[in-house]
Amino acid sequence: MTSAESGMSKHDVEFGDWFYQQIADAFIVKRTDWVDSIAARLQAGRAAAARHEVILILLSDMTAFTAPGRFIYVTGRLVEYCPGEAALAFVIAHELAHHDLGHLRYFPRWFREVGANWITEIIFLVVHGVQHFFYSPERESAADRYALDLCTRVGYDPTDCLQLFDQVEARLLDLGDIAGVYGPQESDDELLPTAPLMTKLRIWAWQRTRGYLPVRDRRRALEVYLSHGGGQG
Repeated sequence: MTSAESGMSKHDVEFGDWFYQQIADAFIVKRTDWVDSIAARLQAGRAAAARHEVILILLSDMTAFTAPGRFIYVTGRLVEYCPGEAALAFVIAHELAHHDLGHLRYFPRWFREVGANWITEIIFLVVHGVQHFFYSPERESAADRYALDLCTRVGYDPTDCLQLFDQVEARLLDLGDIAGVYGPQESDDELLPTAPLMTKLRIWAWQRTRGYLPVRDRRRALEVYLSHGGGQG
Protein backbone atom coordinates (compact mmCIF):
# COMPACT_ATOMS: atom_id res chain seq x y z
CA MET A 1 0.00 0.00 0.00
CA THR A 2 1.46 3.37 -1.00
CA SER A 3 1.37 6.45 1.21
CA ALA A 4 -1.08 7.95 -1.26
CA GLU A 5 -3.53 5.21 -0.28
CA SER A 6 -2.82 4.93 3.42
CA GLY A 7 -2.46 8.56 4.44
CA MET A 8 0.22 9.97 6.76
CA SER A 9 1.31 8.86 10.18
CA LYS A 10 0.56 11.03 13.19
CA HIS A 11 4.28 11.51 13.77
CA ASP A 12 4.85 12.70 10.21
CA VAL A 13 1.93 15.12 10.38
CA GLU A 14 3.25 16.56 13.64
CA PHE A 15 6.75 16.90 12.20
CA GLY A 16 5.41 18.55 9.05
CA ASP A 17 3.31 21.02 11.04
CA TRP A 18 6.34 21.91 13.18
CA PHE A 19 8.55 22.41 10.12
CA TYR A 20 5.89 24.53 8.42
CA GLN A 21 5.72 26.79 11.47
CA GLN A 22 9.49 27.30 11.36
CA ILE A 23 9.27 28.27 7.69
CA ALA A 24 6.24 30.54 8.21
CA ASP A 25 7.96 32.35 11.09
CA ALA A 26 11.03 33.19 9.00
CA PHE A 27 9.78 33.67 5.44
CA ILE A 28 6.75 35.04 3.63
CA VAL A 29 4.53 32.10 2.73
CA LYS A 30 1.16 32.00 1.02
CA ARG A 31 -1.28 29.91 -0.97
CA THR A 32 -2.40 30.80 -4.49
CA ASP A 33 -5.47 29.69 -6.38
CA TRP A 34 -3.39 28.62 -9.38
CA VAL A 35 -1.03 26.42 -7.38
CA ASP A 36 -3.93 25.06 -5.32
CA SER A 37 -5.83 24.12 -8.48
CA ILE A 38 -2.83 22.22 -9.87
CA ALA A 39 -2.31 20.39 -6.58
CA ALA A 40 -6.01 19.48 -6.46
CA ARG A 41 -5.91 18.15 -10.02
CA LEU A 42 -2.89 15.97 -9.27
CA GLN A 43 -4.49 14.61 -6.08
CA ALA A 44 -8.08 14.24 -7.25
CA GLY A 45 -8.11 10.50 -6.59
CA ARG A 46 -6.60 10.63 -3.12
CA ALA A 47 -8.30 10.27 0.21
CA ALA A 48 -8.48 13.56 2.09
CA ALA A 49 -6.05 12.27 4.74
CA ALA A 50 -3.42 11.59 2.08
CA ARG A 51 -3.54 14.96 0.32
CA HIS A 52 -0.70 17.45 0.53
CA GLU A 53 -0.85 21.23 0.61
CA VAL A 54 1.48 23.21 -1.63
CA ILE A 55 2.94 26.31 0.00
CA LEU A 56 4.54 29.16 -1.94
CA ILE A 57 7.65 30.63 -0.29
CA LEU A 58 8.81 34.04 -1.49
CA LEU A 59 12.49 33.25 -1.99
CA SER A 60 14.89 34.06 -4.80
CA ASP A 61 16.07 30.44 -5.00
CA MET A 62 14.55 28.44 -7.83
CA THR A 63 13.65 25.27 -5.95
CA ALA A 64 10.98 22.98 -4.54
CA PHE A 65 11.22 20.57 -1.63
CA THR A 66 9.20 18.62 0.88
CA ALA A 67 9.53 16.95 4.27
CA PRO A 68 7.51 14.39 6.23
CA GLY A 69 3.95 15.58 6.73
CA ARG A 70 1.33 17.47 4.76
CA PHE A 71 3.31 20.21 3.09
CA ILE A 72 5.17 20.68 -0.17
CA TYR A 73 7.10 23.90 -0.73
CA VAL A 74 7.69 25.73 -4.01
CA THR A 75 9.54 29.04 -4.22
CA GLY A 76 8.06 32.04 -5.93
CA ARG A 77 11.07 32.25 -8.23
CA LEU A 78 10.47 28.72 -9.49
CA VAL A 79 6.80 29.46 -10.14
CA GLU A 80 7.85 32.63 -11.98
CA TYR A 81 10.28 30.71 -14.19
CA CYS A 82 7.96 27.78 -14.97
CA PRO A 83 7.02 28.07 -18.67
CA GLY A 84 3.47 26.86 -18.14
CA GLU A 85 1.03 24.92 -15.99
CA ALA A 86 2.28 21.50 -17.08
CA ALA A 87 5.83 22.36 -16.02
CA LEU A 88 4.68 23.50 -12.57
CA ALA A 89 2.50 20.40 -12.29
CA PHE A 90 5.59 18.30 -12.93
CA VAL A 91 7.44 20.11 -10.12
CA ILE A 92 4.61 19.43 -7.66
CA ALA A 93 4.16 15.86 -8.87
CA HIS A 94 7.88 15.22 -8.34
CA GLU A 95 7.56 16.21 -4.67
CA LEU A 96 4.40 14.12 -4.32
CA ALA A 97 6.39 11.22 -5.74
CA HIS A 98 8.87 11.37 -2.88
CA HIS A 99 5.97 10.78 -0.49
CA ASP A 100 4.22 8.14 -2.58
CA LEU A 101 7.41 6.18 -3.30
CA GLY A 102 8.37 6.10 0.37
CA HIS A 103 11.48 8.23 0.04
CA LEU A 104 10.56 10.25 3.13
CA ARG A 105 11.02 7.16 5.28
CA TYR A 106 14.75 7.86 5.09
CA PHE A 107 14.29 11.27 6.73
CA PRO A 108 15.65 11.10 10.32
CA ARG A 109 12.73 11.42 12.72
CA TRP A 110 14.98 12.72 15.50
CA PHE A 111 15.65 15.87 13.49
CA ARG A 112 12.86 17.82 15.21
CA GLU A 113 14.38 17.32 18.66
CA VAL A 114 17.89 18.17 17.46
CA GLY A 115 16.73 21.24 15.53
CA ALA A 116 14.38 22.61 18.19
CA ASN A 117 16.89 25.25 19.31
CA TRP A 118 18.26 26.15 15.88
CA ILE A 119 17.36 29.28 13.98
CA THR A 120 15.06 28.71 11.02
CA GLU A 121 17.70 29.45 8.40
CA ILE A 122 19.85 26.61 9.77
CA ILE A 123 16.85 24.26 9.89
CA PHE A 124 16.06 25.16 6.28
CA LEU A 125 19.62 24.48 5.12
CA VAL A 126 19.93 21.23 7.07
CA VAL A 127 16.65 19.89 5.67
CA HIS A 128 17.97 20.58 2.16
CA GLY A 129 21.21 18.84 3.07
CA VAL A 130 19.41 15.84 4.53
CA GLN A 131 17.34 15.52 1.37
CA HIS A 132 20.41 15.56 -0.87
CA PHE A 133 22.01 12.90 1.33
CA PHE A 134 19.04 10.55 1.45
CA TYR A 135 17.58 11.25 -2.01
CA SER A 136 20.05 9.53 -4.30
CA PRO A 137 20.10 10.30 -8.04
CA GLU A 138 18.33 6.96 -8.49
CA ARG A 139 15.44 8.05 -6.24
CA GLU A 140 15.29 11.44 -7.92
CA SER A 141 15.09 9.73 -11.31
CA ALA A 142 12.33 7.46 -10.01
CA ALA A 143 10.47 10.55 -8.79
CA ASP A 144 10.85 12.14 -12.23
CA ARG A 145 9.29 9.10 -13.93
CA TYR A 146 6.49 8.89 -11.36
CA ALA A 147 5.77 12.60 -11.78
CA LEU A 148 5.58 12.30 -15.56
CA ASP A 149 3.15 9.38 -15.26
CA LEU A 150 1.01 11.25 -12.74
CA CYS A 151 0.89 14.41 -14.86
CA THR A 152 -0.08 12.42 -17.94
CA ARG A 153 -2.75 10.54 -16.02
CA VAL A 154 -4.52 13.79 -15.07
CA GLY A 155 -4.35 15.21 -18.59
CA TYR A 156 -1.10 17.16 -18.92
CA ASP A 157 0.99 16.76 -22.07
CA PRO A 158 4.28 15.14 -20.99
CA THR A 159 6.27 17.11 -23.57
CA ASP A 160 4.95 20.32 -21.97
CA CYS A 161 6.12 19.02 -18.59
CA LEU A 162 9.65 18.63 -19.93
CA GLN A 163 9.81 22.32 -20.84
CA LEU A 164 10.66 22.85 -17.18
CA PHE A 165 14.18 21.66 -17.91
CA ASP A 166 14.71 24.42 -20.48
CA GLN A 167 14.14 27.01 -17.77
CA VAL A 168 16.18 25.19 -15.15
CA GLU A 169 19.05 24.88 -17.62
CA ALA A 170 18.90 28.57 -18.52
CA ARG A 171 18.87 29.54 -14.85
CA LEU A 172 21.87 27.36 -14.00
CA LEU A 173 23.85 28.69 -16.96
CA ASP A 174 23.05 32.25 -15.88
CA LEU A 175 24.53 31.37 -12.50
CA GLY A 176 27.61 29.84 -14.12
CA ASP A 177 26.74 26.31 -12.98
CA ILE A 178 27.98 24.52 -16.09
CA ALA A 179 28.37 21.20 -14.27
CA GLY A 180 24.75 21.35 -13.09
CA VAL A 181 23.66 21.30 -16.73
CA TYR A 182 26.24 19.05 -18.37
CA GLY A 183 27.82 17.20 -15.45
CA PRO A 184 31.51 17.08 -14.54
CA GLN A 185 34.06 17.08 -17.32
CA GLU A 186 34.69 13.36 -16.98
CA SER A 187 31.00 12.39 -17.26
CA ASP A 188 31.16 11.47 -20.95
CA ASP A 189 34.04 9.11 -20.25
CA GLU A 190 32.07 7.26 -17.59
CA LEU A 191 30.12 5.39 -20.27
CA LEU A 192 33.26 4.01 -21.91
CA PRO A 193 34.02 0.38 -21.00
CA THR A 194 37.65 1.37 -20.54
CA ALA A 195 36.87 4.23 -18.13
CA PRO A 196 39.22 4.13 -15.11
CA LEU A 197 37.70 3.18 -11.78
CA MET A 198 38.64 6.58 -10.31
CA THR A 199 36.71 8.33 -13.08
CA LYS A 200 33.61 6.30 -12.24
CA LEU A 201 34.07 7.01 -8.55
CA ARG A 202 34.40 10.76 -9.17
CA ILE A 203 31.17 10.76 -11.19
CA TRP A 204 29.41 8.71 -8.52
CA ALA A 205 30.56 11.08 -5.76
CA TRP A 206 29.60 14.17 -7.79
CA GLN A 207 26.09 12.85 -8.44
CA ARG A 208 25.52 12.16 -4.75
CA THR A 209 26.86 15.53 -3.72
CA ARG A 210 24.40 17.21 -6.06
CA GLY A 211 21.55 14.78 -5.37
CA TYR A 212 20.41 14.95 -9.00
CA LEU A 213 21.73 13.93 -12.37
CA PRO A 214 22.78 16.87 -14.57
CA VAL A 215 19.80 18.67 -16.13
CA ARG A 216 20.57 17.43 -19.64
CA ASP A 217 20.77 13.84 -18.38
CA ARG A 218 17.49 14.14 -16.46
CA ARG A 219 15.65 15.41 -19.50
CA ARG A 220 17.20 12.83 -21.81
CA ALA A 221 16.30 10.02 -19.41
CA LEU A 222 12.66 11.13 -19.46
CA GLU A 223 12.64 11.44 -23.24
CA VAL A 224 13.91 7.85 -23.46
CA TYR A 225 11.28 6.82 -20.90
CA LEU A 226 8.56 8.37 -23.08
CA SER A 227 9.93 6.71 -26.22
CA HIS A 228 9.64 3.32 -24.50
CA GLY A 229 6.01 3.83 -23.57
CA GLY A 230 6.36 5.62 -20.25
CA GLY A 231 4.31 8.66 -19.37
CA GLN A 232 1.09 7.01 -20.51
CA GLY A 233 -0.75 7.72 -17.29
